[in-house]
Amino acid sequence: MGTMTRFSFGALALGLALAAGGVAFGCSSNGGNGDLSGGAGGAAGEDSGSSGTKPSGGKSSVGGRPSIPAATYEGCGNLGFEYDGGDCKSACRPVTCKCDPFNSSYTGCHPERGCLTAVDCALACELDLGDVVRCIGQYAPCKSDQDCDTGRCVGADGSKPGDCRPGTSGSPCLDEGDCVDGSCVAVGSDGAHSCQTGESGASCNVDAHCASGLGCILSATSFVGTCSDGRSGSPCVDKTDCESGICIAASSDAGALGECSDGSLGASCATNKQCQSGFCGKSSPGSSQGTCTNGSASSQCAANDQCASGLSCVIKSSGGACSSGAIGQTCATSDDCTAGSCIEIDSFQTSVCSAGKLDQPCGKSEDCDSGHCVNGGGAGSGRCKDGAVGTPCDRQDDADCEDARCAQDSAGAGWTCSAGALGDRCSKPSHCLAGTCTLANDTDTDGWCSDGADQAACKLDEHCQSSRCAVQTGGSGACTTGAVDARCIVDEDCVSGLCAFDPGNGYGKCTKGLLKSACKDAGDCVEGSCAYSVGLGRGECTDGSLGAFCVTPPQCSSKHCYTGGNSAGVCTAGAAGDQCVSTQDCESGVCTDLKCK
Repeated sequence: MGTMTRFSFGALALGLALAAGGVAFGCSSNGGNGDLSGGAGGAAGEDSGSSGTKPSGGKSSVGGRPSIPAATYEGCGNLGFEYDGGDCKSACRPVTCKCDPFNSSYTGCHPERGCLTAVDCALACELDLGDVVRCIGQYAPCKSDQDCDTGRCVGADGSKPGDCRPGTSGSPCLDEGDCVDGSCVAVGSDGAHSCQTGESGASCNVDAHCASGLGCILSATSFVGTCSDGRSGSPCVDKTDCESGICIAASSDAGALGECSDGSLGASCATNKQCQSGFCGKSSPGSSQGTCTNGSASSQCAANDQCASGLSCVIKSSGGACSSGAIGQTCATSDDCTAGSCIEIDSFQTSVCSAGKLDQPCGKSEDCDSGHCVNGGGAGSGRCKDGAVGTPCDRQDDADCEDARCAQDSAGAGWTCSAGALGDRCSKPSHCLAGTCTLANDTDTDGWCSDGADQAACKLDEHCQSSRCAVQTGGSGACTTGAVDARCIVDEDCVSGLCAFDPGNGYGKCTKGLLKSACKDAGDCVEGSCAYSVGLGRGECTDGSLGAFCVTPPQCSSKHCYTGGNSAGVCTAGAAGDQCVSTQDCESGVCTDLKCK
């Protein structure tokens, strides 16, 4: 067993019981595991200390490493907690200890044991208040592994209880008996140890802590290493640690570990020879390490030999990039360009070669022979355009168009150069060569060039020759004469002041409200009442006389509305010989062979 040392918990914290939820806090000295822990030390490399259980050390980089500290474990088991066995549904009373120089009160509830009622004050007073309170909720004392379900009893020494811990990877331990599998590895200079699986990437102190075929790679400044399989990306001290035989030093620091590389694209490298492609691109001339690239245009570089044949390395303050000097390629000055000149295309000082021809890169209109640079997707994506009608333009940027008319598309998602003719899109009054741009206000950009004739686009009455704009929901509308049967939305759109509006169509028709006029409800009829058919989507003002339009029998003076099984029909007398489809169509109440008897 390892050595028990004094408790040394973290920062002071107030402990409050959450009575309703039955929640309490647990003690912790090293973060997620809740306790400091230790395990069997081992001889870890040539310079490690003794007192370990492992016979062989891991491989270290140049220099000496600190000795593996003795295993320690600081848990909650010997705080002597007692509980009331309750269910944590009511607030817990504080337990007070007379500590020097001030009293300390501990309040908390264990989800299975209830509210705290007693604590070993002699020990609790030596600890930070918050750490004691955190122990309240996770208190699980044990004397042996048999007291713990599937885990291990850590820290029990006969005179004092230990704590039940899972014994899985990352769990605190004092020796390997505290681990379900793997080894107990020193992970902190304070003596903390934890269980490790020995798989690639797991912490280790010596080779024996790693699975078969893996080695423990340690830096010169730490006794905590990493189990490595030598594959690309694994830590290494020299090339013998890597499958590929390539170990890329991390820096000039003798204590830093390197990284194994297989030389594939994207892998770490220090020289071109370490890359399968033959190109190790570095961020700057002073960089000792880079990344394997294919050396193609735009690849990272710090020297010409890091670029493919025919390309050179263009170095700017932001780094270097391989370039052919062709149109669109990276440049620092115009001397780097084989065609055109070097221009900046965004606010980040990104520079490329361009001759200003159509569809070539640009940052401003002056970069283009046509005088029209359209950014479209944003900074850095500008292209020279001719500004012709129908070509894209940047939002509200008339300079992108030859005729200075950049209008919002009807869908509202893009902008296009407009001809300004009647029926064309417009976003400013000046965009229309004829008619008026139908904008609702000074901020509106969604308009059409309109002459204000009947059925022409509009948003305001002033846009129409008739001074009547039937505006639908959403703001767009059509000019209307207001005459009978003309389109309308509201009564004010009609000369008669009566609009038979149909919600299904989104518009209605102007009426006089006389018999046989279109209607939607009773208010649309000056004469008679409104018989409206949902099925037909229309209604008619009717007086219920014979032959009048009807939908239901009560709308007829005779109380007989013959529909023939349709959504509407006409009023009948229901006399013998009249058509019928049901008995209510007939005065006699008898309908035979579709004839009233």
